[in-house]
Amino acid sequence: MTEFVRAGSLNGYDELARKLGANPVQLQRAIGLPTSQLRDPDNLIPYEKLGQLLELTARETGTETFGLRLGMSQGLRVLGLFGAYMSRQDSVTSALAVGSKHTHLHAQGAILTLNPTERAETALKLDILVAQHGRFPQLMALSIALIYQLIRDMAGHQWHSSRVLFRHPPPEKGKDFYQQAFACPVEFNAEHDGFFIDRETLAKKPRTLEGLVNEIIFSQFEQLKTDPDSDLTPLVKHAILGLLPTGDCSKTNVALCLGMHPKKLQRALESSQTSFRSLLEETRKEVAKTAVFKSSMPLTSIALNLGYADLAVFSRSFRRWFGIPPSTAEGRRPS
Repeated sequence: MTEFVRAGSLNGYDELARKLGANPVQLQRAIGLPTSQLRDPDNLIPYEKLGQLLELTARETGTETFGLRLGMSQGLRVLGLFGAYMSRQDSVTSALAVGSKHTHLHAQGAILTLNPTERAETALKLDILVAQHGRFPQLMALSIALIYQLIRDMAGHQWHSSRVLFRHPPPEKGKDFYQQAFACPVEFNAEHDGFFIDRETLAKKPRTLEGLVNEIIFSQFEQLKTDPDSDLTPLVKHAILGLLPTGDCSKTNVALCLGMHPKKLQRALESSQTSFRSLLEETRKEVAKTAVFKSSMPLTSIALNLGYADLAVFSRSFRRWFGIPPSTAEGRRPS
């Protein structure tokens, strides 16, 4: 089974590769990753390809800390509107619980777990299926660094862990850079990959990054640059698409993602002669059409990714949209 990851995982890759003397386009082509797939951060690319690209780039640039450097340049912004949704939770603990529950929205085959310890801190552990047995140390360094930066974005950049753990051996060159980047002791050849978070930090209300939503709007929705309030429909549909698999795709939570009051969102949609319910229905229908007619994804998985409680409810909606049950859709690939 092929796992996928959002192209946003490579945010900053081109700039860092060039800075270190490499041609990012040539490296992407060398591992069979079309550059066109990377233009939209919400596009999905094979996780395996991401791992191969990072390892190749580290070798070509002679930089064993490439994945770490890239991850340290990232943060909540890499997750798009889902990152904004995380930062609006009541505490860092709640934000991480949301992230852990829905890690698959950013990276399939990545498992994030949080386990309280006896030392008044919580152990964060990350497993990535494609990186098992030490296959892609650059990918793991990138991923741990990204999550570390998520905590810093929410708790403040003065925060640091008591220690960071990696299963892979230390790099021949750059071990000191690991400790400088994390500002704490780093252990290699550990039993798992992860780090520790103190409970005081976990109890804090996340900081909201200034301009985060506007940055997402301006980077992903060119048509909204001139007047972001003129028509929020594309942005709302994008937020709906991101929140559907969480089961928490309500008007309130979409408004929370966009940094506005639900009533303001409702007024904005009314001025565009639509409603949240209409956009929710429209988005579900568009995704269902592609997923059912053009993929082999199990129907139950499609239903859950669209935020339905079970397959029966999804089937009723599909029949209403297309006049047939999804199981008999023409062109349906076998599951």
